[in-house]
Amino acid sequence: MPSLRSRAELACRVATFGLIGWLLGTSLIPLARRRIARASQTDVGASLGTWTRLPPTVALHVAIDTTPRAWIVDWLAALRHSGHIVGWDGTPPAVAISAEAVSDPAGGVRVDIGGPAGATATLYDAIGTIDTIAVSGAGATAVLPDAAGAITADVGGQRVGVTAPRPRELRSIVVLARAGWEGKFVVSALEERGWPVIARFAVAPGVNVTTHGPLVLDTSRVAAVIAIDTTVALLGPDLARYVRSGGGLVLAGPASLSDAISALAVGTAGARTRPTVGPNDTLRLGSTGFYPVAQLVGDGIALEHRAGRVSVAARRYGAGRVIQVGYDDTWRWRMAGAPGAEAAHRTWWSRVVGAVAYVPHAPVSAAEAGRAPPASAPLARMVGRLGGAQPAPDLPAHGPIDRRIFLTIIMILLISEWASRRLRGLR
Repeated sequence: MPSLRSRAELACRVATFGLIGWLLGTSLIPLARRRIARASQTDVGASLGTWTRLPPTVALHVAIDTTPRAWIVDWLAALRHSGHIVGWDGTPPAVAISAEAVSDPAGGVRVDIGGPAGATATLYDAIGTIDTIAVSGAGATAVLPDAAGAITADVGGQRVGVTAPRPRELRSIVVLARAGWEGKFVVSALEERGWPVIARFAVAPGVNVTTHGPLVLDTSRVAAVIAIDTTVALLGPDLARYVRSGGGLVLAGPASLSDAISALAVGTAGARTRPTVGPNDTLRLGSTGFYPVAQLVGDGIALEHRAGRVSVAARRYGAGRVIQVGYDDTWRWRMAGAPGAEAAHRTWWSRVVGAVAYVPHAPVSAAEAGRAPPASAPLARMVGRLGGAQPAPDLPAHGPIDRRIFLTIIMILLISEWASRRLRGLR
C-alpha cells in the first residue's frame, strides 16, 4: 500500500501536469472575455440586429437623450431576458399624456400632458395637427371638440400618445328644488345642452311634482343629483347611499344647510354675501351674492374663490363625488347678463354636473384604436422594463488572468514533490 506521502507526491505531480495542460490549452484557444457594446440615441435601432447575434458575455449599453421608441425598448428587454447585461444612461425628459371623454352631451376629449416646465407641446390626431400649448409646472390641459384615432403630442422632441376615447353614455340628471326661477332655469340649461333631466319640484308642503315617473336613485339610471335648496332633505339616507356607490351630487346655494345631508356637504354654508352690482350694471356669475363654503371638511378642496371666500368646493364621498356651489341665483346671470350669458350659463352648469356625474367607462376596441400610438408614459415604461439609469453596466469582474500566479503554483508543487522524495532518499 502506498504511503500517505507517496499519495501527496502523486497529487502534486498530477496537479502540476493539469495546470501546465490548462495553460497550454488557453494559449491556443483564448477564453471568451466580457466586453461592452455601446450605442448612442441615433444608432441604437440599427445596432439591435448585430447585438442579437452577440453572445451573452457581451454587455450592452445605450446613451440616450430622449426615450427610445417602444419597439426598441422591447427589443432591449428581450436581450436582457436572454442573458445580456443591458444598461442605459442619460436624462430623458419625463413626459406623459392621458385622454378621457368629457362628460357632456356636446362631446369632447380632455387631454392632460405632463412634461418639463416651459416646454411646448404640439398635439396631433390621425387627421393632422390640432394645436400647440405651453407646459407649465402643473402640466398642460386641452379640451378638444373631437379627435380621430390616436392623439399624440410632441413635447420637446419626445413623442407620447394615447388612443382617443369613445364618447360616454350619459344618464339622467335629477334636479331637486322648490318651484321657482333657479330650478326652472337649471333644468332648462341642462336640457338645452342635451342632458336627460328628471325634475322634482316641491309646489306645496308635502306636494311634489316629478317628471318622467317615480324617482329611483341608482347609478344605472341617474348620473348625478342637483339640489337647489333644502328640499333635498326628503331623500335623506337614499342620497347618501347613492353617492357612496359612485353617484354625483351638486349642492347649490343653501342646500347644504339641511341636517339630513350634512355628512355629504363639503363645508357649512356661511351667511349669504351681498350683491356686488348696482342697478345699471351687467350681471355676471356671483354678482348677485352667494353662500360661501365655510369650514371645509378634511378632504374638501376649494375650487373657486370670490371676494376672498370659497364659492365652489369639492370632495369625494365613498366612490362618488360632491361639489358644493354657493350660487343660488344663477338665473339672473342668464336673464340679465351680457350678450352670450345664456350660452355661458348653459355651459357652466353642464361643466359643474359633468365634473361629478357617474359615467361608465367605454373601452376602446382594437379595431377602433387602429395603429397603436406611442407610449403614454415612455420613460416610466422604459424604467419598468430595463431598470433605472446607471453610468456604466454592472459587469462582473473580468479581464486577463495573470499567468505568473499559475507558474508560481506549479513551482511550489514541483518543489514540494522533489523535497518529499529527497527526504525519503529517492531521486
